[in-house]
Formats: sequence, structure tokens, C-alpha cells
Amino acid sequence: MSLLNYPLLAVIAFSYYADSYLPLTWGWENGPLEWSQVVILTAGLLLTSCWWQEAITSRRFHHARFFAWATPLWLLMIGRELSWGRVFYQAGLDPVEGPYFISVAQLPYGKFVYPILAIIILSWLFAVIKYKLYAIPYELFRQGRFPTSEFILVVLSFVTAYIAEQHLHKEIMEELVECVAYLSLVLTAYRVKAALEQRNTIILPNRFL
Repeated sequence: MSLLNYPLLAVIAFSYYADSYLPLTWGWENGPLEWSQVVILTAGLLLTSCWWQEAITSRRFHHARFFAWATPLWLLMIGRELSWGRVFYQAGLDPVEGPYFISVAQLPYGKFVYPILAIIILSWLFAVIKYKLYAIPYELFRQGRFPTSEFILVVLSFVTAYIAEQHLHKEIMEELVECVAYLSLVLTAYRVKAALEQRNTIILPNRFL
């Protein structure tokens, strides 16, 4: 397990208690934790774009395609955290629940949001199947080089965030653990990139090419 995983695990462990001490506003939509998540996801997007260009430069085109088609996933997560732009259209402020916003349908571009999302998701699924992009994580896992511990941390974080929101009703805990989830995603992506750059990089079987 990477040393960076331990402080992230510590944040998850103490997030339940942090909920009682951090300001109420930290758990609100448009609060510090929500915007921290956007910053983390944007960093993941920019890093993935850089790795895409590096793979092209080194003529590792299958890896380049893998990183290229990872970028829409970061964009979708950023869009979700921004509520597809609703956070820029605040409708009011509740002293306990925090700000609330107009609906997606009321956005100036509201009628285009879900069709565009559908196109992005379907295009991504088509690319994954057509170019066999699943081969890269599969082969890394088969060779024992997939960042399993980081990926488990991602899953653990999202499950904890769900429990915090749906069962414990602790908004600050939920947002804090989501920050951990996104940091873990960035770390997972970096470990995949590092594994692909090792001297003995993965060799894909012919059925994946």
C-alpha cells in the first residue's frame, strides 16, 4: 500500500468526528469542500491530458487512446459536482440547509444537458469496446501491477460518503470523504500511468490489439 493511502484512510476514520467541529457552511453546496472536489477533479483532468500528450510523443498510441478516453470521465465528474452549472444560478439561501439553486430545466442551456450527457456516455462505451481500452487495466491487474489498494480506497470512500449522506445525515462528513474519494482516484490514475511507464511495460495480447 502506498504511504499516501494512510493519511487518506485517517481522514475517512476521523471524518465522523470532524463533522461536529467544522463550520456548518463547509457541508453546503458551493461550500469549501464542494469546490475542493472540483479543484481535485480538475487536477485529475489536467494530469490525464498531460499523460495523453506524453504517450503520443513517445508513440505509445494505445496508451494515448486510453488516456484520451479517460478525460470525458473527469469532465462528467466535474460537471456533476457543479450540478451541470446550477451552482452558478443560486435561487436563495436557507440558514440551515444552505444555498439552493434553479433546476436543470431552468438553465439557459437546460434542454441540452441530458442529451449531451447521453452522447458522451455512449461515445465512451463505444470507444471502450471498439478499442478494447479495458485491456490496459486488465493486463495490469493480471500482472500484479494494478493499484488495487488505491482502487479499494476509492470504493471505500464512496461507500462511506453514501452512508454519511443517506443514513447518518452528516453533510460535512459526506463532502470530506468525497474529497478523499477524488484524491484516491487521482492517485489511482497516477499509479496506472507509472505502471505503464515502467521499463517492462505491459505487452497486450494480440486479441486486444
